[in-house]
Amino acid sequence: MDDGFYRAFEDRYRGSRELITERLKAYLPFLSPLKALYQDYPVLDLGCGRGEWLELLTAEGYAPTGVDLDEGMLEACRALDLPARKADALSALKELADNSLIAVTGFHIAEHIPFPVLQELVAEALRVLRPAGLLILETPNAESLVVGTNSFYLDPTHERPLPNLLMSFLAEHAGFAKSKIVRLQERPELREESTSLGLWEVLAGTSPDYAVVGQKQAVTEQLEDFAPVFDAAYGVSLDQLAVRYDQALERRLKGIEGELVAARDEFVTHDGLQALMDRLHAQQTDQLVLLQDRFSQDVDAQQQRFNQSILSLQQHCSGLQTSLTNVQKSHGEAIAQTEHVRQELNASLGNAHHWYLRAVAYEQQLQAVHASTSWRLTAPLRVVMRAIYWPFRSGKSSVGRTLRRIVPHARLWVGRRPAIQRPLMAVLNRSPWLAAKLRQLHQSAVHADAASNASDPQHGVIDHAPLTERGRDIERALMQAMTKDLN
Repeated sequence: MDDGFYRAFEDRYRGSRELITERLKAYLPFLSPLKALYQDYPVLDLGCGRGEWLELLTAEGYAPTGVDLDEGMLEACRALDLPARKADALSALKELADNSLIAVTGFHIAEHIPFPVLQELVAEALRVLRPAGLLILETPNAESLVVGTNSFYLDPTHERPLPNLLMSFLAEHAGFAKSKIVRLQERPELREESTSLGLWEVLAGTSPDYAVVGQKQAVTEQLEDFAPVFDAAYGVSLDQLAVRYDQALERRLKGIEGELVAARDEFVTHDGLQALMDRLHAQQTDQLVLLQDRFSQDVDAQQQRFNQSILSLQQHCSGLQTSLTNVQKSHGEAIAQTEHVRQELNASLGNAHHWYLRAVAYEQQLQAVHASTSWRLTAPLRVVMRAIYWPFRSGKSSVGRTLRRIVPHARLWVGRRPAIQRPLMAVLNRSPWLAAKLRQLHQSAVHADAASNASDPQHGVIDHAPLTERGRDIERALMQAMTKDLN
C-alpha cells in the first residue's frame, strides 16, 4: 500500500495528535510504579505510527524506542526528532536480550497481523520484559456493535476483530501473571448509572477501543503497588448498557402503570370505564412487548451478520494458508532440484579436472620423449621408414597407378646396369616382404598394360614401355611394312 495513502487515512479517521495524546494518558498510571523498581526505563513501542506515545513517554522521563514499517508514519516521527526506526515488530523483539525492557506497547497493531504471529509476539514480549514489566496491546473493541460490524472494516489493513476475552486468554496462556481488560474512549456520561439510555446508546455506546494489560511475574512486594490500577473498573460494556436499558425501560413501564392505577383510583368509578382502562393498559403492554421483541430481533440480525462476516474471514484465511503451504512446498522442491543439479555439476567438474590432469601428464611424457637423445638419434631412421612404407599404406588409386607405371621402367633400367643390380638384389634378398611387394606391383602393371595396349597408342608392342613421339612414328612405319608384306 502507498505510504502516503495510509498516513492520510490515519490523519482523517484516527484523530489529531492532541486527541490521541490525551487518550494515551490513560496508560501512564500503569507505568508509574515501574519507576520505583528500576533505575532506567526502556520501553519498546511496536507500530509507533506518528509517534504520539513516544512523545508522551519522553516527556514523562521514560526512554522509548519505536519501530514501524510504514515510511509515511516514520517521516512524521523524524520530523519531531523522535527515536523511531523502520523494522518489523517481531524481528525487533527477537533482537533484544532477556529482561531488557520495563514495557512493551502496541496500539492498534494486533488486528493487523495474523494470529500465529501475534502469539509469537506476545511470547517474545514476555521474554524481554523485566519482572513486573507490562505488555499493553490496544485494539478496536468488537464488543461494540457499530465497531464490530462497520468501523473496524473501514481500515483495509485489518485482519479480523479480536474479542477481549481472546486477548486476555492469550496473555495468560503465554505466561503473564495477570491481565486486565481496559475499555477506552466511551462517552464519559455513559459511565454514570443515572444517565438516560436510548436504543442508540446501547448499539454504539460501548467503549470503541480496549486494551489488554499483561504483567510479568514478580515478587509480591513488587506487585503490590500495581493493585490500585489493576483493581479499578474501566469503560462500559455492551452487557452493562443493555441491562441498564432494560432496567430503565422497566422503570418507565412501572411508572406508567402506577400513574394509570392512580388515575383509575381517582377518577374511575363506573365499571365500563374500568374495563376501558384495563383494555388501554393491555394495549400499551402489548405495544411495549412488541417494541422489545423488535429490538431483540434487530440485535439478533446484527449478531448473525457479524457471525457470517467472521465465518467468511475464517474461510479466506484458510484459503490463504493453503496457498502459502503450496508455495512453501514448491519452494522446497525447487531447492531440492537445485541441490541435485549442483551435485551433478560438481561431479562433472571433478571428472573434467581428473581428465585434464591425465592429459597434462601425457603431454609432459610426450614432451620428455621428444626431448630425449634416443628420439633425436632415431629421427633419420624414422624418415627412411616412412618413405619406404608410405606407398604401401596409402589407399589412394593414383599412388598405385604411379607405382605400376614406374616399376617396369625401373626394372629395365636396373637390368641394363649390373653394377647397381647386384647390391640392390642383395638388399631385396634380405627383405623378402619388400621383394614380394615389388614383384606384385610388377605383375599387376604387366597385366594392366596387356589389357589396354589395343586401345592405347602411346605404349609400344615390344616391352610395353611408353614411347616418345619419334618412337611412335617408327612403330607405325614398322606396322605398315609388316602388313604390306603379309598382303
